[in-house]
Amino acid sequence: MQKLFSKIKTGTVDTKTLGLLLLAGLVVCIPFRLVQLFVNIESNTGFFKQTDWTVYCFYIVVALFVIALAVTAGVFGKVPASRPVLRRDKTLAICSFLFAVGIAYDVIFALAKVMRAFTDGSLSSGFFTVMFTDGMFAQLLQAICGMAACIYMVLVALSYTGEKATYCDYRFLAIMPLFWALFRMVSRFMTKISFTMVSELLLELLMLAFMLLFLMSFARVSAQVNQKGEMKKIVRYGMPAAFLSLLIGVTRLVCTVGGRADLLADGFQFSLADIGFGAFAVAYIFTHMRYGRPASEDDLLPDADAAEAKAEMAETGEKEEA
Repeated sequence: MQKLFSKIKTGTVDTKTLGLLLLAGLVVCIPFRLVQLFVNIESNTGFFKQTDWTVYCFYIVVALFVIALAVTAGVFGKVPASRPVLRRDKTLAICSFLFAVGIAYDVIFALAKVMRAFTDGSLSSGFFTVMFTDGMFAQLLQAICGMAACIYMVLVALSYTGEKATYCDYRFLAIMPLFWALFRMVSRFMTKISFTMVSELLLELLMLAFMLLFLMSFARVSAQVNQKGEMKKIVRYGMPAAFLSLLIGVTRLVCTVGGRADLLADGFQFSLADIGFGAFAVAYIFTHMRYGRPASEDDLLPDADAAEAKAEMAETGEKEEA
C-alpha cells in the first residue's frame, strides 16, 4: 500500500499498480458479498433480512474502491493517445471473444424471457400489452442489439489475432455494445422491485452506468470519430466498471455453481456477460496503457467542436454555390 501511495505522489501509476488495486478490491468485496448473500438475503426476493451495520459497511467499501479506481486510473495513470493499438495480442483477443460469448449468453436469456412472457401472458391480451409489460420491449431491443454487439466483439477478437485492427472499419457496429448495455439498463429500471432495499439492483445499475460510459468512449476510439481525450475516459470509467462487473459476476457464479441460485433475486441470475465484460475492459485498458501511442498525439487529433464547425462551414459553402 505504501508503494501505491508513493507512485500516486509521483504520478507514475502503471498497469501493475492498477491491477493490484483492482485485485485488492475483489479480494475484500467478493467474500463480504458472499457472506451477505448466504446470511442476510431472503431467497428469491433479494431483500435484506435485516438492515444492520454490515449492509452500510459493504456499500461504503464498494464505494471507496470505485472512487479509488476511478481517481487513480484517471488522474495518476499513464493514459495513452486515443488511438486503437494495432498489434497481435492473444490476451485481448481471448477476452474480447469471452465478452462476445457473454453477450450471446445474455441474448439467449433475454429472448427466453420475451418468449416466456408471450407464453404466460398469451397473445389474447394483445401484442403491445405483452411487449410493454415488465420491460419486455426493452428486453427485445437488448437482444437485437446484443446480436450485433456479439458480432462486433468477435471482429474485435479476430482483429487482435492479426497485425491490423480491422474492427475499426465497422463504425455502425461499434455502437452496438453501447446500445446493448443501454437497453439492459432500461429493462432494469422497469423492474418492479424496491430500489432502496434490493442490493442486486443497486449494484447492477451502478455497474451499467460505468459500463455505458466506458462503451461510449470505446465506440468513439474504435470508430475514430471525435475520439480526442476519450482514452482518459476509458481508463477512468473502465476500471470501476470492471471491478463492479467482476464482483457481481463472480458472486452470482459462486451461488449458481454452489446450488444456491435461489439466494439471488428473481430475474438477477448469473450472466457470463458480466465476467466477460470485466475481463475485456481490463485487458483493453492494460494493452493500451502498455503499447498505446504517446498521450501527446492526442493534441494532433481534431476537437469535436472544430470538426462540427468545419462540416457546417462546408455545408454552408455548398448551399451558397448552389
